[in-house]
Amino acid sequence: MKKGLFTLAIMAATLSATAQTNGTAKRAIQDQDKPFGFCTVSSRTDASSTYNITGGGCYTYPLPDSFMGSSIVLTSNGQDMKAAIQNAIKQYDVIILDGSDGDFIVSENIGFERGNKTILGINNARLCTKWYITDEIRAALDAAGVPGMSTSGGGGTLPNGTKVTEEAEYNTRRIIIELTGDNSESYRKSGIFTLNKENVIIRNLTFVGPGSIDVGGYDLISATGAKHCWVDHCEFIDGMDGNFDITNASDFMTVSWCIFRYTSRSYMHQNTNLVGSSDSESTGHLNTTYAYNWWGTGCKQRMPMARVGKIHMLNNYFSCTGSSNCINPRKNSEFLIDGNYFASGVKKYYGESDATAVTWTTNNYIAESGSLPSSKGSTVTVPYDITAAPYSDVPSAVQSNAGATLPYGDGGSSEPVGTTGSILWSMSSDTNAEVATTISGNIASTSVEKGSNLTLRTQGTYGNIRFSLYQAQSIQTAPDATNAVIFSLTTKSGSQFKGTSVEFYACKVGTNNGTIDISWKDAGGTKSILEGVSPNRNNAENNYYSYYSQDISSKTMATDGTSQLIINLYNVGATSSAGELQKKDIGLAQVIIKGSIVDPSGIETPVTIGIPVSTEYYDLNGRRLSEPQHGINIRVERMADGKTITKKVIK
Repeated sequence: MKKGLFTLAIMAATLSATAQTNGTAKRAIQDQDKPFGFCTVSSRTDASSTYNITGGGCYTYPLPDSFMGSSIVLTSNGQDMKAAIQNAIKQYDVIILDGSDGDFIVSENIGFERGNKTILGINNARLCTKWYITDEIRAALDAAGVPGMSTSGGGGTLPNGTKVTEEAEYNTRRIIIELTGDNSESYRKSGIFTLNKENVIIRNLTFVGPGSIDVGGYDLISATGAKHCWVDHCEFIDGMDGNFDITNASDFMTVSWCIFRYTSRSYMHQNTNLVGSSDSESTGHLNTTYAYNWWGTGCKQRMPMARVGKIHMLNNYFSCTGSSNCINPRKNSEFLIDGNYFASGVKKYYGESDATAVTWTTNNYIAESGSLPSSKGSTVTVPYDITAAPYSDVPSAVQSNAGATLPYGDGGSSEPVGTTGSILWSMSSDTNAEVATTISGNIASTSVEKGSNLTLRTQGTYGNIRFSLYQAQSIQTAPDATNAVIFSLTTKSGSQFKGTSVEFYACKVGTNNGTIDISWKDAGGTKSILEGVSPNRNNAENNYYSYYSQDISSKTMATDGTSQLIINLYNVGATSSAGELQKKDIGLAQVIIKGSIVDPSGIETPVTIGIPVSTEYYDLNGRRLSEPQHGINIRVERMADGKTITKKVIK
């Protein structure tokens, strides 16, 4: 992802920038690689008290040339990876978890012995607890009637001698001991990280827990006494006790672009995010920013429930139907709630108890009521400069970008690649190339298909531009399907795409012949864009190629389904004096379609669709190479709009 050069205020303003087009909001793409919020300051009130949060010295991938620290890349061995990850945290500044060999299995939570660390996921890395709730356990709990038991009184003494004061927890733990024979109850440590140091960054990881269950167990991440930490672009699923809790005087935390949810694996106690462990938590700490997060399926309570701290709720999205309480200010807390969106079905979205102050701005939306809760106490402010996006932008922005969606690694053959706003089309093989995309989650597929009369022979550079060279198998004098290179885009149900312009380069290689027609096909039919144009020949002095740019907005319509750019390459080749075909090439480069996606909610997002304009290579530690080395390399292809996609390649 291209790193922006904007200030925090401009970054936020870019998210919120809107322009009215046919009554829909058009949202720009914002920089998501910059820390912000409470993790960047050292005071809950003084904006001049800044903090330079760096983690291990880098928090993007590939690692830049300027990075001088130590790094390691880990892949899964299919066994318990706790020791390997813990040792890496001890020894290295940047720990890269590469998911290309499968999930990282963790037997129990991992502590941090040192701060100043970055943990970064690539290739869809997932950290999964080894223990999980089985169908046998669920059946036994159901048979005992655990869901109907008290969570505040009752209890008893477990077979291992431990006294438990809550009826539901007591019976749950008793039944699991009886089923597993584990008197030590080691399963209760089924978390991933205990975060208790300063200056730690965790990004682009998915955390998968055992399922929520009332046993007083561990969270997927437990921040206890942590300071200045940024947890960004992660997904938390089925934490045992909580998904991500912040307690014990932790302070200056930012949680951004994260997803919190539960699946059918979870049994009860879907209490996702706690700030402050009790009403006696010492004051002056726990200052936390929650920005651009998504509380989704299965979340019941604590989104977050917070004590003591100053909590900034910025542009978060709630789709947790069936919840019993979302935002829950408690003892001695202050809340600034700005630009949040509570979707249809979220009826119990707020409950306050003994908070010091709560400020609801007018820039919040509650689908089920239309009215906002009352503010309380003095106006709550934060000591950093950031502007909330309009709440109407939140569903599209958050659903598109939250979770482990950063384009680090190849993404796998069936997973999203690229960045929001970009599609990468491969033009480097004879096979049709279908590539997944992350444009607002509204694209079903993209593909490039060539006609049967064309062979994608090779690639060549002319005039410093890399061309894909198509060779004609016979001389066709008119455009038809056998001569066509077709770029297709198909939207998901309920979404639409409308093209606005087309750009590409073309050249003739070794022939004076070669003609190009281009047309656009969508639900409105097929419309001609250019006819009978002849690109420059590659050996023309100082004029290696022709550049074509066409406004197609009047020839396209917003389309549910498939849109196609059709480039016909015909009249290519020559006939020798003996009457034999002399096969010749015609080249295409940097094919770009610009347009917009309209999602089911009516939000319109500008997009650029194209092929790469430059390629770089890195080693597995993310260090830049002048050329690929023997073995495994990381290839980074950069788009015309500045976005990137990375792939593992073997030389």
